[in-house]
Amino acid sequence: MRAELRDSLEFLFPDSEVGPKPCCATSLEVARGGTVSVHVLLNGLEKMRTVRARVRCKDKILREARWFRLVDVPVEVNTGPVGFVEKEGQENPHVIRRAPYRVYDAMEPVGANIKASSATMAFRLQIPIARDTRPGRREYVIEARCGKEQRSLSLDVTVCRPVIPPTGCDSFPYTNWFSLDLMAERHALEPWSNAHWRMIRRYADLMAHGRQNAFWCPLSNVFKVVRGKPILDRERLRKIVKTFTRAGMHHIEGGHVAGRTGGEWNATTFDIGLTKVPGTSVEGNAVLAGICGQLMEEIERNGWRDRWIQHVADEPTATNAADYRILVGMVRKYMPGIPILDATMDPSLAGSVDIWCPQAQEYQRNRKRFEAQQKLGDQVWFYTCCFPGGPWLNRLLDMELLRPALFGWGAARYDLEGFLHWGLNHYRPEQDPFEQNVVGHGGGNCLPAGDTHIIYPGTGGPYSSLRLEAQREGTEDFELFRKLKDRDPKAANPIIRRAFRGFDNYTRNVKTFRSARKQLLERVAGL
Repeated sequence: MRAELRDSLEFLFPDSEVGPKPCCATSLEVARGGTVSVHVLLNGLEKMRTVRARVRCKDKILREARWFRLVDVPVEVNTGPVGFVEKEGQENPHVIRRAPYRVYDAMEPVGANIKASSATMAFRLQIPIARDTRPGRREYVIEARCGKEQRSLSLDVTVCRPVIPPTGCDSFPYTNWFSLDLMAERHALEPWSNAHWRMIRRYADLMAHGRQNAFWCPLSNVFKVVRGKPILDRERLRKIVKTFTRAGMHHIEGGHVAGRTGGEWNATTFDIGLTKVPGTSVEGNAVLAGICGQLMEEIERNGWRDRWIQHVADEPTATNAADYRILVGMVRKYMPGIPILDATMDPSLAGSVDIWCPQAQEYQRNRKRFEAQQKLGDQVWFYTCCFPGGPWLNRLLDMELLRPALFGWGAARYDLEGFLHWGLNHYRPEQDPFEQNVVGHGGGNCLPAGDTHIIYPGTGGPYSSLRLEAQREGTEDFELFRKLKDRDPKAANPIIRRAFRGFDNYTRNVKTFRSARKQLLERVAGL
């Protein structure tokens, strides 16, 4: 058996090999409230033999150590140079490997003993560091045994003085949209049964662990239509809010009230989602008044006004801007004072939303315009999806793990106020994400690998992913940059620029990134 340590911000593959000079010792710096993470790569295992792993500190077994078996998933086609996936004649040079291949991404929680499933296996070790931990150096010994063979690896950790604040009201706004229905279906549970609610809580806990602090309430989950009139299931809405609030989340996103007429991307008008009547018609106004009025009653009754954000329609464009503006005005009439957030980037939408949310590449190309909107009192978030591809930051399976880790650095650099992604667990009906990650999207397009999800439907509950954990680390860094910018604004940007200079201009070298993070920790510690 051969073993070595690998950085947790570098993807591993089923054909990864331990180097001729194995890395048997490494060092890390971590803030209090953060997580020590490292990968252990093993070659030469005997299939079905038991692999035993443990961590010692000062000759005592570290009980809080958490082990995960890394599970490989496929990348069938590479992300395109602009978005979606490569088409005939295209080649995206900014990928980690040419497809098809398999890459370790899913994280299956395991105990100290596990049967070897192949000659090569990879594990992730995570050690949570409490916020009240005493700063200083910790020396850990990682032991891996298979049969009579044992390998010892050394991990030297410096716990730094800065403290990462908990996820909640004041942390960086971050949302992944999710499917409650799929939380039941993929775990063979009866919808809205007690078992389903327990599973929802497990998903909520994982989301909060990833520093997600906003959760949406799709209207289809909390409304039923009776004789053409939407009726709010008030008890279910309250239970959803209670479940995610207990997990540590704060911001509540009201689901979209409308969608493009006929589901056509180029439609010039919107229909009310629950009833399919034209949104800005007399009938649409009556339905909208009922939806928004019932929501406002619950918002006021439960004291959610400072928490609620409302979506109107996803990704409006210049083509349907006129209808969208009218629709927003109607929502504002029935939900006064509630901020409007939608995936928005077209200048013709100015004045319609309170929270802009452009794609990362569109923000950077039109940065001055969005900064002007901020000066007028608007907020600006950003999002990624099946776009952007090429060299841009995204969190797809054929991109470096540094890319999602740098989201937080980009937000700190540009004073962006939140991040949104549509795909926590939006697997397609035919899709097993352990075996298929590129899925059709209509019009001859396909969603790129990893776009539909950032967690996996594991045995007994959701599995985290290396991509979710990388984005979590970067979001923690954002909180440290915010502390630094509050006290010493000029000190932050030189550190950021060591790793991030733009959403398409950043380091791909993990050692460079680690060095910049170390400088950040040292600078915040000196405040």
